[in-house]
Amino acid sequence: MQPIRTDLKRTRCLAVLKTLCRIFWGPDLELCQDIMNGKFVKLLQDSSDSFKIDLSAEVRASVRLAGEYEDAEALCADLSEGYISLFISDIQGTAAPLYHSCYLASDSRLMGRAAIDMRSRIERHGLSISLPGNEPADHLCIELEYLYYLLNKGWSESSGNHLQEAVQFAGDAMAGWVSLFYERIAADGRFPFYAIAAQLLCSIVRNLSESADYNEFGFMQAAFMKTENPP
Repeated sequence: MQPIRTDLKRTRCLAVLKTLCRIFWGPDLELCQDIMNGKFVKLLQDSSDSFKIDLSAEVRASVRLAGEYEDAEALCADLSEGYISLFISDIQGTAAPLYHSCYLASDSRLMGRAAIDMRSRIERHGLSISLPGNEPADHLCIELEYLYYLLNKGWSESSGNHLQEAVQFAGDAMAGWVSLFYERIAADGRFPFYAIAAQLLCSIVRNLSESADYNEFGFMQAAFMKTENPP
């Protein structure tokens, strides 16, 4: 088997981060069409090949999931219901909040220390969060977009500082809490697609954080972070 090219690994890594953002901002019809037509399964298979992680169980579960629905609209309705129940509001309590602060042992309140630290990181790079409302900076997708930004900047501009920060951010800031996030989703057990996505999340974050050569692993600007003061 031929080794996978470095540029392809990088492209696939960014594709995973982008897809995870789409999932954890909330499902839409296009995402559900990708699940139904096999594009999401292909993403899992590519991730397994590129990053040497075993996602075979997740591939099988995704194929089964797609076969359970008549069309993307039906899948989207169920995923939307699951998204609200797991991450937003449920009569039994929110199983897995999407905010880093909620997983800190010492301070688990919303908009806690993790949100303050994340906003500081974003501002240090001359970035701002272009979202409606007052979304806390430690939302999972904002952290994913920040990781995306660091990797993209590092690879496209050959910036070792950005790549080193990406590896450190994945390991020091993200790996611990996304593991707990996955465990809560898996323990809930009601919505297997989100367990699949959270397993992919844990795998890519762990893979990045453990990478001895972070040059191994793209190239699109982050979707909602914009540079205010370019370096």
